Amino acid sequence: MSNKRILAYGEDALVISTRAMILQRAGYDVVHSTRAADLPPLLHGIVFDMLLIGDSLRTGENVRLAQRLREEFPTLAIAMVQDEKEERDPWSTAFVNSNPEQMLDSIRLLLEDHRKPVASDTLIASPKAMHSAAGG
Repeated sequence: MSNKRILAYGEDALVISTRAMILQRAGYDVVHSTRAADLPPLLHGIVFDMLLIGDSLRTGENVRLAQRLREEFPTLAIAMVQDEKEERDPWSTAFVNSNPEQMLDSIRLLLEDHRKPVASDTLIASPKAMHSAAGG
């Protein structure tokens, strides 16, 4: 696998640094931040294959952030970490479970079909469906 670049964002520094470490051990190049204001400059300066948002809880702020970034970076894969039972929004490419193995499987599957524009009305696969499709 060529090293894919992931920008990981979350408000909890411990959670996001742990996720970054898990992703790095899986072979991804990872930059992580706990400040939403850092994301646009990073995305303008470096080509990322994916933006991973969340601390396992979907917040209104994270949804608005995904919406703004989707409009500015239409080819960027955006995945939000959240519980499967939560309502989906149209701004993310996918939703991933916070379980490390399931998160990695979902990200791997999502990045297989990266860099395509994502319309806001795109059908979004559930983490369980993505995990199953990845062979889990």
